[in-house]
Order: sequence, then structure tokens, then C-alpha cells
Amino acid sequence: MRRSGTVKFLSSVNLFKFVHKVLVDQKGAKINDQDVGNILEYNPSDCSHWKRGEKSVKSVFALNQIAEVLKVEPTLIFDIASGNIGVDEGWFEYQETRSIQNVLRNLNGIPRERVQIVKERAISFAAQLLKQADFRAAPLYVPEVVRFFAFISLQPAELIDRMSRILRVKAGQYVIQFPKGDLKPQTRHAMVKELVRIICEGERERFPELGERDQELLEFEELVITTNLLMPYAMLKAEMSKIDVKKNIVNELAATFWIPKTLVSLQLSQLLTSSDKTDLSPRVSSEAILSR
Repeated sequence: MRRSGTVKFLSSVNLFKFVHKVLVDQKGAKINDQDVGNILEYNPSDCSHWKRGEKSVKSVFALNQIAEVLKVEPTLIFDIASGNIGVDEGWFEYQETRSIQNVLRNLNGIPRERVQIVKERAISFAAQLLKQADFRAAPLYVPEVVRFFAFISLQPAELIDRMSRILRVKAGQYVIQFPKGDLKPQTRHAMVKELVRIICEGERERFPELGERDQELLEFEELVITTNLLMPYAMLKAEMSKIDVKKNIVNELAATFWIPKTLVSLQLSQLLTSSDKTDLSPRVSSEAILSR
């Protein structure tokens, strides 16, 4: 007889849900529970116990096996299994990782001069906003940036399976909705990303300093602005000089800037591979973006 009441291993339940969701996304078709269990060579009984939270899945070998099969970063799987993030946050990071890889991959074939112009304008625009917000110490307080845009407001709401949503109230007026409750790093990332989308796509004519819209580089432009708002290079380098080298740099910086590890890894890889250590270089390979 099945017990009722509190789930014994909630993080394992969340891990099962996340793995199932990723498999559906990657296969583009419906899958059954045993497809998830097969990753760890579980029989139907063990698979059922995992799904219901009656079995703890947290061994290093099991989590690495899941990460390898799904082709995602092990740290993402570890964070979900340890309860550091939930299914929605994990799914957001999974999607963002793929999005960033696609954005940088799509730079191939575009003249470097065009990329450089967009990049420099984007970094300059982000720096201008941070200066207006008097951003001197991490983490960025999102409302302090949003308040400079009278046509955009923030609103907590009941959202399911997403970190944010843009509502166009009327012509030239927008609301960025985000989940009620404690703000997560992923939520903050999503909110800033929505803000940048409104600026670059919906109301670009208000900001001539951004120049004409280059459709091929639009996603790249938004990525640069978003990342440099949440984690400016100058501040990143300053914080890196304070970190104990014995600690996990990505974890420490993610906590300091209150952002997902996805963005931290992106900025670090770009910083360390850039020739002048100040720009968001498109030369880095997509495979190197999220190396831990």
C-alpha cells in the first residue's frame, strides 16, 4: 500500500521531472517513465520509486551518467539533485545554455567588423544604464534599472513553467511579470532579459545610441547587454581578485552577483579567452562557453 504524506526525497522527484522534460525536448516525441529509468539502468520498480521520491538519486556516478546522456553540464544536474534549484530554474538554465550556444554559433560567417560594432555599442549601452543606476556593488538591483524606463513596470504574478513574461498593456507601455515569492537568480536573469528585449526590439527608436537594428546580430546584441548589466567585466575582475582560489570560482561569483551559473561561465570564458580581457569576444567556441 502506497504511503501518503510528505515526499521523502523531493529533490529526486524534481530531478526525475527535469530529466523527463529534457528527454522530451531532445527527442521531440513523447517518452515514458522507463525511458528516464533506463539512463541509470533502473528496473521498473526502481524507476517508480525514483519518480515518487522514495529513492534518493544523488551519487556522483549516477548524476554524472545523467549529465552525460543528456549532454548538459554536470553542475546543473548536481544543483537540482541537491535541491539548490527546482525544475523551473533548471529548465530555464538548460534553455539558456542552448540559446547562448546558438547565438555564438550563428556569428560564424558574419564579418567581424559588424560584430565588433554591435558588441561595442551594446557594452557601452549597458555601462550607461549601470552608471545611471549608480551600480557600484554586486548584485544589481533590477528595479533600480527598470525605474529609468517609465514605459516599463514590474509585476509579481502566478506563472507556471516560466521565469518571466512580457505584457504589452498598450502602445509603448509594458509590464514584465515574474513569479511571486522569493526571487531566484534565474528569475532575475529572465527579468533583465525581457527588459533588454523591449528596449532592443519593441522601443528601439527611443535609443538612437543603439544604432540601426541588425537582425542577424539582434540576439547577440541582447545577450551582450543582458550579461553586462548583470555582471559587468570591470566588476567581475574586481570580484575575482577577492575570491579564495581554494573555492569554486563559478559558485562564488554566482552567489555574489546573484545570477545563474550559466551567465557566470559565459563571462568567465569570454574574459579568459579574449585578447584584451575586456570584451565579449565572439571567437570563443560554443563548446567552451559553459566549461566549469
